[in-house]
Amino acid sequence: MATKTTLRAEVRSRRRARRVGTPAVEALSTPEFIPSPIPVRDRAEASGIARQIHALASSMGGVALPALFVPTPLEPDISLTLGLFERALLPVLLDEAGAPLGAPRWGLWEAGRALVTLGRPPAQPDGEARGAKSLKEADLIVTPALAASADGTRLGQGGGWYDRALMHRSPGVPVVAVVFDDEVLEPGIIPAEPHDVPVDAIVTPTRTITTSVR
Repeated sequence: MATKTTLRAEVRSRRRARRVGTPAVEALSTPEFIPSPIPVRDRAEASGIARQIHALASSMGGVALPALFVPTPLEPDISLTLGLFERALLPVLLDEAGAPLGAPRWGLWEAGRALVTLGRPPAQPDGEARGAKSLKEADLIVTPALAASADGTRLGQGGGWYDRALMHRSPGVPVVAVVFDDEVLEPGIIPAEPHDVPVDAIVTPTRTITTSVR
C-alpha cells in the first residue's frame, strides 16, 4: 500500500500537469447559475461539479446553508457551485495580516459580496472569522480532497484542517469530497487512520458516488 505522502505527491503532480496553459476567465452568469465571486478556470469542469452539487442539494429537499470551499488553482473548479446558493460558510485560513490561523475558522459569505485575497490563494470572506463550532449550522458540507474512495476514505492535504473542523458538524449532515474523475480510487488504496473523518459522497465533474458510509 502506498503511503499518504506518496499518494499526495502523485496527485499534486498530475494536477500541475492538468492546469498547464489553462487561464482563468471571468465567472459567467447563465439561467442556471447566479454570478460567483470566484473566477472560472474551466467552464466544463465548473458546470459539471455545480450540476452534481445542485442535484445532491435537491435530493435533500434543499440546502439553506452549505459549507463550501474556495478552490486553489490546482483544485477542482467549484466556482459555479458558490453561485447556486444565497449564502455559504467558507474556510478562513489567514488573519487580516495574512498570517495563517492556528485552528479551523469559517466566514459567512452572502451573494453579491466579494471575497478577499490576503497575499496568497485561496480567497476568503471578509468580516468575522467564526470558530470551528459554527460548522454545526451547515446542512451540507463540501470539502476539497486529493483523492477519495467508495468506502468513504478521503485523502486530504495533510494538515488535518478538515478532520478537526468536521468534529463539529451536526449529526446526519452529509460530507462530500470533490475530486477529479481519476482521483476516485479503489477501496484500500488510501491508508485510513483513526482520526480520519469519512465522507458520505464523492463528487467529480461527471458523477456523484454515494459511499458505503451512507
